[in-house]
Amino acid sequence: MQTSTIKFSQIEDRIDAEYYKPEYLGITKVLKNRPSLGEFIKIKNGYPFDSTLFGLGNFPVVRIRDFAEDGIHFDELETLPSYYVKESGCVFPKLGDILVGMDGLNEFRATIITSKKDTEVAINQRVAIITPFDKLSSEFIYIVLNSKVGQSQLLREMTTAGTVGHISNEVIKSIKVPIPSQSFQQKIEKMVKEAQRKRKLADEKYKEAEEILNKELGLENLDLSTQKTFEAKFSEAEDRFDPEYYQPKYKKIISKLKSQESKLLGEIVKIRKGIEVGHEAYTNKGKPFIRVQDYNEKRISVSENTNFIRDYLYEELKENHRPLPGEIIYSKDGTVGRAFVVPSNIYEFIVSGGILILTPNDIDNYYLALVLNSPIIRLQAIRESIGAIIQHLSVDEVKKIKVPILPKSTQQKISSLIQESMGLRTEAKELIDRAKREVEAMVEGRMG
Repeated sequence: MQTSTIKFSQIEDRIDAEYYKPEYLGITKVLKNRPSLGEFIKIKNGYPFDSTLFGLGNFPVVRIRDFAEDGIHFDELETLPSYYVKESGCVFPKLGDILVGMDGLNEFRATIITSKKDTEVAINQRVAIITPFDKLSSEFIYIVLNSKVGQSQLLREMTTAGTVGHISNEVIKSIKVPIPSQSFQQKIEKMVKEAQRKRKLADEKYKEAEEILNKELGLENLDLSTQKTFEAKFSEAEDRFDPEYYQPKYKKIISKLKSQESKLLGEIVKIRKGIEVGHEAYTNKGKPFIRVQDYNEKRISVSENTNFIRDYLYEELKENHRPLPGEIIYSKDGTVGRAFVVPSNIYEFIVSGGILILTPNDIDNYYLALVLNSPIIRLQAIRESIGAIIQHLSVDEVKKIKVPILPKSTQQKISSLIQESMGLRTEAKELIDRAKREVEAMVEGRMG
C-alpha cells in the first residue's frame, strides 16, 4: 500500500486519491513555475475514419496500437481507399512532428516522425499530432513526453472510462516542461538521432537477411498474390471445400518446396504450449503476459496494452510456459504464423494460449524464425487456418508445416544478420532510455 499526505489547501478540483500520488506531487512541485508545453507547439488530431472501410484500399492508417517509442510499426497497418482519405480533409504528419496516443492506462506513448515513409500515412482521431516551434527541439519534446517527467503529468491528468484512460489536447498542452540549455538539448538530440540511425541500420540488416533467403529459395519473382478468379480440378480436392484453400498461390508454394530440401516443422523443433490465465488474473504490475498482439517478427512490445500477472503466478507457470532466450515464440491463433526469437534481455514473461514455444533442434534458431516469417511458410499456416471466424492452427497442423533447409553456412550468414539487427535495435533502445534518464536527472537535480 502506498500513502500520501496532503494539506486541504493542496486539494484541486480532483478528489481521487491517484491524483495525489507522491511521484505526481514531486514532479508537479519542481515544475510548478515552468512554462506549459502549449507555448512551444501546435497540436492537431487525426481524423475519425470509418472503420467499416478498413481493408478496402491501400492507403495506410495509423492508430494508437500501431506505434511506440521506436516508431510506426508498418507490419500490420489497416488500409483505407485512397480517394476516401484524400477527400476527408485529414491532416498528415510532417518530418519532425510527434505523435501521442490519447488512450492508455499505464502510459501514453509518443513517437517522432523521422522519414518520408512516416509522413505518407493517415492518422486516427485518437492520436495527437504535435508540431514544435523553434525554441524546443522535436527530439527533446519527444524524450520529455516518454520520460517519467511527461508521463507522470499525463497519467495524473487522465480521465478514466471503464478500464481505459483518456487525455485531451488541453492536457498535453498543459504539462509543464523544463527549459534546458541549448547544449543540453543538442546532447539529447544527438542521442535520439543516433538511436534512429541504429534502428534504420537494424532494418537494413533484417532486409538483407530476407533478400538472401528469398534468393536462395527462388522467391524473388514468385507471384503469391491472391487471385479473384481461378479454377481447381476435382481430382485436386482434399478434405476441404472452401474455395480460398485452393488459391493458385498455394500450388506455387507446394511446387517450390518440392524443389528444395525440406523437413516437417515437428521434426526439427520441440513444442510447448502457452496458457490462458483468465481475465481475473490480470493486474497492472507484475510479469508481462504476452499475447499474439504484443509482438511481431522484430520485437516484443510491452506497453499499456500488455496484460500483467502477479509474481507468484509467474513463479507457478514459468517452468512450462516461459520461453527461454534463444527459443522461438510462434503464433497459432489470430495472426497465425508469426515467429520471434526470444532475446536474452527480455525473457521473464509468460505466453498466452495463442502462442507456442518452439525449441529448435539441429537448425539455427534465427534462420528458422526468418523462414517461418517468410511467405513460403507463412502462407502454409494461413492456408490451414482459413475457414474459421478466427484463424487458428492446431499443434498437429503446426508440426506438418514444411520448412526448407538451406546449407549450414547459409543459415549462419542469415543468422548473423538477424542477430546484428536485434543488437542494433537493443542499442537504439538503450540510447533512448539513457536520454530519458538524462532529462529525469536534470529535473530531479532541481528537486534536490
